[in-house]
Amino acid sequence: MKKQRWISILILIFGGIIFCSSVTIAKPIELSLGLIVPPKHLRYIHVIEPWIKMIEERTKGAVKINPYFNMTLAPAAEMFDATVSGVADISESYTFGVPGKFAMTEFLQLPETGFRSSLSCSRAVWHLYKTFPEVQAEYKGVKVLWLHTTPGMKLMLKRKPVRSLEDLKGLKIAVSGATMVKVGKALGFSPVTMPTADIYVAQDKGVIDGHIRPSELLISRRFFEVTKYGIENIDLGHDIFFVAMNLKAWEKLPPEVKKVFEELSGDWAVDFTGKAWDKFDKDAETEVKAKGFEFITLPPKEVERWRKLLAPIKEEYAQELEAKKMPGKKILEELKKLAEKVKE
Repeated sequence: MKKQRWISILILIFGGIIFCSSVTIAKPIELSLGLIVPPKHLRYIHVIEPWIKMIEERTKGAVKINPYFNMTLAPAAEMFDATVSGVADISESYTFGVPGKFAMTEFLQLPETGFRSSLSCSRAVWHLYKTFPEVQAEYKGVKVLWLHTTPGMKLMLKRKPVRSLEDLKGLKIAVSGATMVKVGKALGFSPVTMPTADIYVAQDKGVIDGHIRPSELLISRRFFEVTKYGIENIDLGHDIFFVAMNLKAWEKLPPEVKKVFEELSGDWAVDFTGKAWDKFDKDAETEVKAKGFEFITLPPKEVERWRKLLAPIKEEYAQELEAKKMPGKKILEELKKLAEKVKE
């Protein structure tokens, strides 16, 4: 009896081993995510990281997204092409890193377009993408998951408060790309095209006197340590970002996984990002004010002086696009219609 019992036990054990070895445990689909920001950046904490978690949870572990921070996979200027080639499966980066490539998208980089918040401007740029095939063509070679923008950017200054146009004369101000150089020329300061990652050191060493960027960078990149003043009530444009996936990586995904990505991209992701960015931008302003940072509110007459100088830029930019056989006038008219519906 004992012998038969042991034989039965051995049969069960070996049978279990054979059965288990025949079952293939599915490995998750691993996707690399190229990022230009560090892990403590507010945009990663409040937008990208939650999005990663939602993708992984909704696919029930079938997808694992591995973030690579601080331009580990590619410099910002090469991030889009790195996504096209497959160096990065997914990436998030800004458009101004590749001068001229996203010319129509960057219409919303211009100042005083009527979209002050990240939410309204992100919706506007996504509307342009969905409406104009020419804008879609700027992203050839990738699956665009969504586009988004900063809240209205502000003029930030190291040590000299600016309370009038005259105070700008001679100042060297870091701007984000060739499109924003137009702002410097209009207002009378010296624009210096500079990546966001270089601003802290440049401002600390006195290479520049200030920068034009969203308030959240005062915390995200600790710019408040080298910045004392900001202009509160002039919208100096928006930086624009893409979140895109390599086409081959997209095509390999199972239908049920694609469905999850579609549900957590597009219109939903535009709103999710815009709302989050507006909140942490305001929270950053509150935090730096408590540290002694001063936001200057220009008087109404001074605001009108600035806006008068900035107003022609949009028409000039539209004409430049037309000269390159791009629908600059149509895009400008579409943005004007959208801006009329937005009250901010």
